[in-house]
Amino acid sequence: MAAVKVKIPGAVIGSRELSILLLTLFLASAAGGEDLSARDWSEMGNAQVKRGEYQEAIASYDRAIALDGYNPNIWYNKGLALSSLGRYEEALYCYHRGSNLQPFDPDLWIARGSALSGLGRHEEALESYSRAAEFAPGDADPWKKRGTVLARLGRLEEALASTEKALEIDPEDADAWNSMGTILSNLGRHEEALVCYLRAIEIEPENPDLWNNRGSALHQLGRYQEAQESYSWAIGLDPLHEYAWHNQGLLVPTLDEETEEAFALLRERIYVETETRNALSGGERPEDGEDNEKLTGWRGLLMIAAIAAAGMISILGGMGRAFHRDPLSPPLNKLIIFTDRSLRRRRP
Repeated sequence: MAAVKVKIPGAVIGSRELSILLLTLFLASAAGGEDLSARDWSEMGNAQVKRGEYQEAIASYDRAIALDGYNPNIWYNKGLALSSLGRYEEALYCYHRGSNLQPFDPDLWIARGSALSGLGRHEEALESYSRAAEFAPGDADPWKKRGTVLARLGRLEEALASTEKALEIDPEDADAWNSMGTILSNLGRHEEALVCYLRAIEIEPENPDLWNNRGSALHQLGRYQEAQESYSWAIGLDPLHEYAWHNQGLLVPTLDEETEEAFALLRERIYVETETRNALSGGERPEDGEDNEKLTGWRGLLMIAAIAAAGMISILGGMGRAFHRDPLSPPLNKLIIFTDRSLRRRRP
């Protein structure tokens, strides 16, 4: 009989319940672990994942698999833990084992596509997402991810159609609206892209990536003051947002004197916010003085400072964020597309 899949909502296990579960399972495992079932080990793995302990979770899933190697959900969850560590080849093996046991499970095909995409194997990822869409045509997620990988392959019109399908199914998906905006931007349709980013912001107003992308569309349309306001809003939400700083820096030559002063204050903020991180570099913060102003002028200084800040954030701590730079975006701006935030862990 096939195992029953149960999604784990994020709010089901609170911190107190999680601590009790971990303590109970730890005491049982410390006694030798002979009395723990595959389900117990799998639950321990799920709890460890919630704590960000991916390596420990993988070991727990291995113990579960040793007791029950025919449960596709355990293979699936182990694959997600491996993917969280960037171990995509090993994750692929887990998804392969899981899909052999349950070949019509769309979640396994979506997870397989995500791992393949992480390896840069976009054609194979497209095939996996297409299989997932075939098995769950009413689920927006595979259509959205299919659109993203089609865009990475340069097949923009097909990407647009797939993302539109996702939005027909779930018009409240901010990720899909953002992806639609990115695809339209790459087609040069910036007015339409702007509408998409605005719709996404209505759904997730506190998401700095969306404000960055809105700024990029405005930037491309020559609406520089509004673009500057969007980039500033993104930085206000996330002072270490390297893409917004980069784009802000490229915008500096278009700004008036009043906006330059405001931007200089923002630059002051980024140096304060990153002071601890920058201590590792051994460098000193550059000062604004008459000599510097004579050498490059205010606009040049601000532009260089913002782009340098973006690079500094990326090198000294911005790595591993939950977004990618869109490889197809124009060189002027950096757009952000989301990764697979919707992969769901399961109970055995």
